[in-house]
Amino acid sequence: MTMNTKNIAKWSLMLVVTLLLTACHDMLLNPEPESVLPSDRAFNTSKDMNLGVLGIYNSLQAKVQKDYLLMEMTSDNMFAEYYATEPGLIEVEYLEVSTENNIINNFWKTSYAGIARANSVLSNIDNPIDYSGNEKGQYMGEAKFLRALFYFDLVRIFGDVPLVTELMTVEQAEQTARTPRDQVLAFIVADLVSAEESLPAPTSTVAGRASKAAAAALLSRVYVYLEEWENAQTYLAKVLNDYHYSLVPNFRHLFSLETETNSEAIYSVTFIQGTNGHALSTTFAPLQGIYGIVPNGTRVGRPSWDLNKLYEEGDQRKAVTISDYQLPANAKPGDEPIWYPYVNKYMVPHQANNSGLDIPILRLGEAILLYAETLYKLNQPEEALAQLNRIRERAFGNADHNYTAADFNDEESFMDLLLLERRLELAFENHRWFDLVRTGRFTTELTQFEGEYNPGTGKAEIERLTVESYMQFFPIPWEQIQLAAPGVLTQNDRYN
Repeated sequence: MTMNTKNIAKWSLMLVVTLLLTACHDMLLNPEPESVLPSDRAFNTSKDMNLGVLGIYNSLQAKVQKDYLLMEMTSDNMFAEYYATEPGLIEVEYLEVSTENNIINNFWKTSYAGIARANSVLSNIDNPIDYSGNEKGQYMGEAKFLRALFYFDLVRIFGDVPLVTELMTVEQAEQTARTPRDQVLAFIVADLVSAEESLPAPTSTVAGRASKAAAAALLSRVYVYLEEWENAQTYLAKVLNDYHYSLVPNFRHLFSLETETNSEAIYSVTFIQGTNGHALSTTFAPLQGIYGIVPNGTRVGRPSWDLNKLYEEGDQRKAVTISDYQLPANAKPGDEPIWYPYVNKYMVPHQANNSGLDIPILRLGEAILLYAETLYKLNQPEEALAQLNRIRERAFGNADHNYTAADFNDEESFMDLLLLERRLELAFENHRWFDLVRTGRFTTELTQFEGEYNPGTGKAEIERLTVESYMQFFPIPWEQIQLAAPGVLTQNDRYN
């Protein structure tokens, strides 16, 4: 493979020219995803298979730009500032989501589009006879890794979901019911185990494509979610010890165009400004833009004061994650910035709605925190503390702010520290909602938190939510229920 580190994004865009667009029906019910030709006219060569795999990555590129809507905006990390560009956002923000909500429907469709493309690749993987080296294993591993990634998000958002593993006719798809969540999770594990076996090592993988380490890292995340701690330890040890990743000293380098490919990045979704950029950087920018960064923004969501105030003085993650002051794009020399906290993590110079910054999905910092949690659950508190302090030392540049054994005396107090560090380290990387749900804390933590802060009064607006346990899963989109045969696709409890 001779692709450079950014060409995956370029080739994904070329799919719309290279392959015939055939989809005109819902992605779950359509046996062929967008960009896929019938098998008698496609997937006959290794080049065809490569383009098919890039089509799966293309679906992921579309999905990750909107993931924050269900994974961060639903948490105490954010509050919505502008609703017009995202219909249904006010329902999501207050966890009062209707079955006709546009955001959940788009999430469902985009996810199943990627799954359908993966199934197309896997169904035709044996067709070409011109593979060289490990090409066949690589393409198979990438399709399974990406399919598992889509399904893991789906099952955490909706609970039971249809498990579609092969191409189907429309009639078959209309009869496909939801599969119990445990079975979907078991399928995800099997896909990732297989993917890890067949994918190339990170040293043989270009940026933007999955490797053995990416499969192992995602699998360890799944095992933590399942609370299978010994399995989680096995795969986290692989990630931390076998692949020579290391924490970058400067947290900003994780979110910089010049250093987005770095020693900590296990798997990131790649983008190229001007060719195949994303809108996330503009989504978080203030309306008047940011001087030297972007001419305007849509400020859909902003960081909560509840999160902002948690960063201690000297924590380098704060300035990277949240900027408290905005200097508008049309500022003149001598103008003073204004108080307007915004998400700074993805702010790099870019054209509006066309950012070239890669979006991290798996990185070493998160793996270390998963390892700390796993070690504690396996009754190794000293080892868990050591891993937690690796993140603290990078954050402050020294060991002066490290935790000690005196900072926790039981599992609950340790989890308080762990979830705090996950929140500070991984803010706006789409982990907070899932962390609150998987630990059972979302019904208490989200009942009341501080939203926008007014420095003039020294007070913050209080966000108050009515949170019940059934809200851990969102409703199955009404459109999808209607597209299935009557009575086949059932609704989650308490949603009408």
